[in-house]
Amino acid sequence: MSFLTRSSLKNRLIISLATLAIVVLGLVAMGSLKQELMPSMQVPTAYVTAQSQGLAPEEMASGVTEPLEQAVRAVPGVTSVSSSTSSGEAQILVEWTFGEDDEETLRAIRSATESVKPSFPSGTELAVASGGAADLPAMVLSAGSGGDQEAFGEALEQTVVPALQGVAGVRSVELAGQETQRITIDLRPADVALLKVEPSTLGPILEAHGAALPAGQADSAEGPLSITVGSRLVSLEDIQALPVPTADGAVTVADFADVSIETVPAQTISRVNGKPSLTLQVIPSQGANVVDISHGVNAELDRLAPILDAEFVTLFDQAPYIEQSIHDLSVEGGLGLLFAVLVILAFLRSWRSTVIAAVSIPLSLLITLIGLWWSGNSLNILTLGALTIAIGRVVDDSIVVIENISRRRGDGPLTVDGVVASVRQVAGAITASTLTTVAVFLPIAFVSGIAGQLFRPFAVTVSVALIASLVVSLTIVPVLASWFLKNAPAHRKAGSDEDRAAVEDAEHDATPDAGATTAVLAASSPPDEAAFPERAEPSELDEIHTAPDRLQRTFMPTLNATRRHPGITLVVSGLLLVATLGMTPFIQTDFLGSSGQESLQVVQTPPKEATADLVAAAEPVEKSLGRIAGVADIRTSIPIPTPGTPTSITYDLQLKKDADVATVESKAQDALDALPDSGDIELASQDAFVAGAGDGIALQIRGNDPEALRTASDLLEKQLADADGVRSVKSELTGEQPVLRVKVDEPLAARLGFDRATIAKAVQEALAGSTVGTLMFEGQERDIVVRTPGAARTADKLGEIMLPVTPQQTAAAQKAAADALEAKAKAKAEEARAEAENELDSQISTATKQRSELAAQIGTLNGQLAALSAAPIVPEDPLDPTDEAVRKAQQERAEQLASLQGAIAGAQSGVAAADEQIKALRQARSDAAAQQTEAEAAEAEQKAAAEVTGTAIPLSAIATVEEELTAPTITHADGERQVTLTVTPEDGALSAAGIAIDRAIAETDLPDGVTFEQGGASAQQDEAFGQLGLAMLGAIMLVLLVMVATFRSFRGPLVLLISIPFAATGAILGLLLTGTPMGLPALIGLLMLIGIVVTNAIVLMDLVNRLREAGASLDEAVEHGTRLRLRPILMTAAATVFALIPMSLGLTGGGVFISKPLAIVVIGGLVSSTLLTLVLVPILYTLVERRRDRRIAKRAERRARREARRAAADGEAEDIFGTRDDAVQETPGVS
Repeated sequence: MSFLTRSSLKNRLIISLATLAIVVLGLVAMGSLKQELMPSMQVPTAYVTAQSQGLAPEEMASGVTEPLEQAVRAVPGVTSVSSSTSSGEAQILVEWTFGEDDEETLRAIRSATESVKPSFPSGTELAVASGGAADLPAMVLSAGSGGDQEAFGEALEQTVVPALQGVAGVRSVELAGQETQRITIDLRPADVALLKVEPSTLGPILEAHGAALPAGQADSAEGPLSITVGSRLVSLEDIQALPVPTADGAVTVADFADVSIETVPAQTISRVNGKPSLTLQVIPSQGANVVDISHGVNAELDRLAPILDAEFVTLFDQAPYIEQSIHDLSVEGGLGLLFAVLVILAFLRSWRSTVIAAVSIPLSLLITLIGLWWSGNSLNILTLGALTIAIGRVVDDSIVVIENISRRRGDGPLTVDGVVASVRQVAGAITASTLTTVAVFLPIAFVSGIAGQLFRPFAVTVSVALIASLVVSLTIVPVLASWFLKNAPAHRKAGSDEDRAAVEDAEHDATPDAGATTAVLAASSPPDEAAFPERAEPSELDEIHTAPDRLQRTFMPTLNATRRHPGITLVVSGLLLVATLGMTPFIQTDFLGSSGQESLQVVQTPPKEATADLVAAAEPVEKSLGRIAGVADIRTSIPIPTPGTPTSITYDLQLKKDADVATVESKAQDALDALPDSGDIELASQDAFVAGAGDGIALQIRGNDPEALRTASDLLEKQLADADGVRSVKSELTGEQPVLRVKVDEPLAARLGFDRATIAKAVQEALAGSTVGTLMFEGQERDIVVRTPGAARTADKLGEIMLPVTPQQTAAAQKAAADALEAKAKAKAEEARAEAENELDSQISTATKQRSELAAQIGTLNGQLAALSAAPIVPEDPLDPTDEAVRKAQQERAEQLASLQGAIAGAQSGVAAADEQIKALRQARSDAAAQQTEAEAAEAEQKAAAEVTGTAIPLSAIATVEEELTAPTITHADGERQVTLTVTPEDGALSAAGIAIDRAIAETDLPDGVTFEQGGASAQQDEAFGQLGLAMLGAIMLVLLVMVATFRSFRGPLVLLISIPFAATGAILGLLLTGTPMGLPALIGLLMLIGIVVTNAIVLMDLVNRLREAGASLDEAVEHGTRLRLRPILMTAAATVFALIPMSLGLTGGGVFISKPLAIVVIGGLVSSTLLTLVLVPILYTLVERRRDRRIAKRAERRARREARRAAADGEAEDIFGTRDDAVQETPGVS
């Protein structure tokens, strides 16, 4: 890494400009970073809320909760579904795996809930909300006025809400506590029945007439004109005049109903300091700066308050906490910076060197701010705490560099080559130490849950700061050193006899193994360095000969003593480690701690006789709490009583800035205990920001048998009441409430076409009316409720509720009418047959009589004919022959008369026949009309029979109404019935309470079929501790990997890892001595220590190895390497410790719940690991390397013996062959 130093020294102007750019960009980033209290978290959970007034818990669970559970359980990715159902309300918690698309999952959950909504009772309301921190309101405000509250609520909704929604960064503003209005259509039953109106048609009619509909455009002389059909309803008269079709024609709404505007009281009455008020919640947009939102909202309120004559009280505001926390942590960081600079000055004894080293702190922090800005992170108590903690660490690399430059320079001037050589000597060590510290944070990227989301920005901040500090130490610090440290300080040039004597003493006290090298060094000792300003740079062996300073002379006796007795030193260190690890059971535990922004909450369950006037029941409590010193504001929430659910009044106490929570809590408890006849009152503290802080353990008891669950709950509640570490225990089965149970005669109801849902809906609509839709009226959307006034609500009158006619009832009535019509037709047919037979008998009788009369006449005529036949023929008297003409005239006249009489008789006969024909036709027409009338009557009867409907029956005809006790809450978990015991642990006793629960389960004889699971803060703690434990193991492996890559050996890194357990020794002692609980911040501190503590050992080991490579013996390298690295090791450790002292003391209080435990752990671990590292690492290194050297020596000795034997053998062979050659040469004739 020294190439960075050489390049920087060659381009000093560029480094200067880059430094200036860092300062400018850092300041810009500081002002541009979004400020928030906690990092934005997206917890993979959603809350489904269902409300259906009037349903008891059992009916709510079966009719609403269970269908919703089944629907959301089918959504892909959902891992857990749990619910809590009370009277008229259900809360369902849906959880899914981390990494799923949260927005897509939320959309799927909303779609699933809407798909089952049509099967719910009328008026059921559903809401789906995300469980992320983005839904936390930026501000909660109380608005009060001395005037009409209804008018004031409308003014807020029309003026304040739009104004606040216009503030930059505000997503929505929710107004609660105001009375709303709805349109009620009160039916007149008599008119409805008379006019045959179907009330179910009112909804579509009102929706169709609620707005003017566009119908295109038409041309005109003035241009195109828009066409609209109809007009918007603007008054109650318009609704009353709406036509409603019926079977007999159209009627108006006013003909059968009364239309009015009705005020609906708020579900919760809100009061602040004893006065009625309304509540405003300001919800920020995703990524918005809540501090800017707060300032903008306060500016708008200051402008609107005089106009509305209103008083606004801030009940909750993130901005002051954020600003105060940032200010406090900045102050602590400034104090830490000051302490770190003073420590550097005390060790280096040079203002110039101190300033150069200290420059790395602001530069590293500014680079980190630029990184946070670029990566989209915010400035919150975790990232700011990381910056504060990094103050003591980012100066370490610069300290090592500047100390090495100063020490190697000696008393001569500083050259560029000298700077490069000094940096080169430590570059590898500081790079490795920085990378080890950064590496420990890499596993946090794989930690899921709240711990991962909270501390991932923390890890990023520390990592960027450390890498920035490394770059600064290798680039900017050498450039500044080359400018400002050219000449040595006067005190360094002067020298001292004491130092020279110390050198001689050190050489005299050297160990026996170092004798030869010491002699060589003494012989090559340089002359007075002041006379040779242009000398060459010292080598590693030359550094051994440097005079020890006071600090080194103080430490060396201890080092030599421990090295002379390594066994005793190791045993004592091991016993200390075991003893401190044995103290871990005495450490208190929690999950995340408390942010320090506690408020007090009082929950009052008034006696039953006080539920009629809950405001009057709340006033004595408000007055009593208002007299307590330290209480700034009291917010009272009074719910509308709900049958089947205990009525509880909640008082939220906002404390004054300097008030002590414990003192106020004690005074409040005394004041509440003194109140007579106030019911059950509980007082508890709650954290304003930290989810899970102070929350209890949720002991979930599961099973399918309600009685077994109740038995197990009662037994465990009794067992845990006096358990160690447990403050209080509360079962959700406590406080059974009376409900009216409608017990249906199932066979009779089924025969009539009724089921439970139909009956429940009928009862609900009879009592509360039916919401048929909404209507934009007078600029606001209002519900339209159709109801029958006068419905009895008392228990003894419920049986009189008339149930709707079912299709089965209508079919039965139609069948009965058809049967009656058929019977009537049969009777008429029988009557007609009888009449026809009687008429036929009469006609036969008449015909018989006429025949008899005709027979008698025929007999008479026959007798006359016989008599005429028997009489003699008498000639006629002749006419007068003389008057022939007269006679002929008389004869013609007689013939004419006879003919005329015959014609008259014939005419008379025709008239009689015509009269008979006319009479017959008239009779036929009369008969046809009668038949038509009968046919029409039959058809009308058949039609009436087809249109017959059933008769409405009262509820009492198929059911009985009884009063019974039921649990106020019904809980399910993944489809299984569950009862929850809420166990509140004592402060810092979360683990003890968990152990007490396990012991109680083991020692109690519980029913079969019941299972248990701990949830809440205990489950979160177990999950987070487990994941961080794995992260620590991963961090150790990464640190080992970096050290192996640095030293290219396993022996050295394994020796260095000995520092890690001794860091736990100091951390445990620190937590015990300060009474700090072990939570997530403390575990993050332990994770940091894994990387921090080995840095000292790396710096030490690097120089020892360099000395050995230069030719020093093992003991010399260990002794002088430890001596020469003593100052930078103690400087870096002291700088880090003193920089963290303000945080560990919590001097300002900002972010103390995160920074204080972390700082205590780091300080304790760093102190113990540093002291023991300086003692144990040299001993262990010496033992390991000496054993290695002995093995090497033995192998070398064996090799030497083998080579000697081989050489000896070779020598003997040469002697033999040499003798033969000589003999041959001396023998004549031998060639």
